[in-house]
Amino acid sequence: MRKGRLKGIIDAAINVSRETSRDYIGASQIGDACLRRIWYNYHGVSGAPFSTKQQRTFSIGKKLETIVIDSLHDAGVDLILPHVSNHYLEFFDEDIPYLRGHADAIIKDEDAILEIKTAKDSSFKIFVNKGLKVWNFQYYTQIQCYMGMSHKKKGYIVCINKDTSEVWDEEVQFSPEYYDGIKARALLVHSHDEPLPKVNDSPFYYACKTCQFKEICHD
Repeated sequence: MRKGRLKGIIDAAINVSRETSRDYIGASQIGDACLRRIWYNYHGVSGAPFSTKQQRTFSIGKKLETIVIDSLHDAGVDLILPHVSNHYLEFFDEDIPYLRGHADAIIKDEDAILEIKTAKDSSFKIFVNKGLKVWNFQYYTQIQCYMGMSHKKKGYIVCINKDTSEVWDEEVQFSPEYYDGIKARALLVHSHDEPLPKVNDSPFYYACKTCQFKEICHD
């Protein structure tokens, strides 16, 4: 009796890269603690490919996000979803158009950005108990970007627990001062011809161990 045949087919399909190269600094990247990693991404440096497991995890996360969208829709919440007619909710900064990104949705009656995330139980509990900034500062930066680019004053982060199926959310108010800092960071990445400083000199630092640019950065 054969085992694992379909797994091989699934893995081969997952490994067909669906990621297109970016010639901009993404809102989802600019809050990364490592400016060097952002620089590598923006300047077209090729890093190690994501593993099959990582790519499958990304795909599962995207599928789970649709549950939140469907539930809000069923509850009568009027959402603007990405579509060719709205350029898939792509926003960019008017002063530095190389800072851009795609929002998950807009809550129409509140004119608010909606971002949906997934997390394991331990991470989800941090979000519930300590709030967005403590849980994931990169997500906080991302939604601030979308609000700044779209001139909206409010946003929501919704997270679904991948282990228990619980859902939690937090309302985020736009901070013009914080967004100015984000833009300064993007300008720094854009204007440097050489890689920016490393976040740590050791390849075994927690942020470096799984980075796709580890081999290049710590050569």
